[in-house]
Amino acid sequence: MPEVQVGRVRLYYERQGSGEPLLWITGYGSSSTIFDPVIPRYVRDFDCISFDNRGAGRSASIRGPVSIPDLAADATGLLDQLGVDSAHVLGVSMGGMIAQELAIRFPHRVRGLVLGCTTSGGHGTTLPGSREQRLILSRLREPPSAETLGELLFSESFRREADERLDASLRHFRAHRPSRSAIFGHLLAMLMHDTSRRLHLIQAPTIVVHGDQDVLVPVENGRRLAAGVPGAELHVVEGAGHAFGMERPGRTYEVLQDWLERHAPIEAGVPPQGAAAARERLSRSLALPVGAAVLTRTLAGRCVAVEGGRRRESRLPRSGAVG
Repeated sequence: MPEVQVGRVRLYYERQGSGEPLLWITGYGSSSTIFDPVIPRYVRDFDCISFDNRGAGRSASIRGPVSIPDLAADATGLLDQLGVDSAHVLGVSMGGMIAQELAIRFPHRVRGLVLGCTTSGGHGTTLPGSREQRLILSRLREPPSAETLGELLFSESFRREADERLDASLRHFRAHRPSRSAIFGHLLAMLMHDTSRRLHLIQAPTIVVHGDQDVLVPVENGRRLAAGVPGAELHVVEGAGHAFGMERPGRTYEVLQDWLERHAPIEAGVPPQGAAAARERLSRSLALPVGAAVLTRTLAGRCVAVEGGRRRESRLPRSGAVG
């Protein structure tokens, strides 16, 4: 089983294909197995590196809180161990949050940036509806049923018309179930995530991809994210839910290939120097207390929730940064 030691963390990874490096970052409590159905389309053109985040899948378990900046540093540590100076980075859901921090904190490690079904978090986040929030929080008590996962991840039309593909997709999401402590740690990290005021620091050419039927992270978050990143492009996958890459694998591949070809060659960003590099290490060490303050402000502020396709104001975004 391929593993690397990154500081005190053991990470499971897989590497296949050839070409420019492409780092795949998975989401909330999920193993990188979720990429298995789609990566084969990319291995002809890219050196695909996927891994299980700290606490998830086959990587080492976690005890206590962890921050999104910590998880971003894990990703750079993996690249270090594999001898990869920089890579295109593709992050989905919570993985998209990690990818944002990676691009902001370590711009010299990121070439092209692909942010899928994710959010910048913080005040102004568009929340899922109250039912979806309850389903997300119920994961802290017991593993979700296939029906619950299907409702959260896939569009109604996909669930209705693609029985065999749906069953196969759900098996990938249910593989390598994380511990309750890992689920709680990841949920807390997402709730504390907020890059909304730092998106302008992203140097990498960026594309934001989002399904318009996403009930877990509503598409308004993708639009807000794309508007905040300098020069970012937004592609909305019509009729697709949160797991748009599984629902529309061919279309997603075409969109990303076209975008990368139009921007090629993409060089990595400029590395932070001197005091800026020191500030990154300091701010990462303070990420948990700062994140707690962000969460407190968010809970006290007004956000928007989507209920039955309608937007309403909400004061309690307990799952405002989920995925």
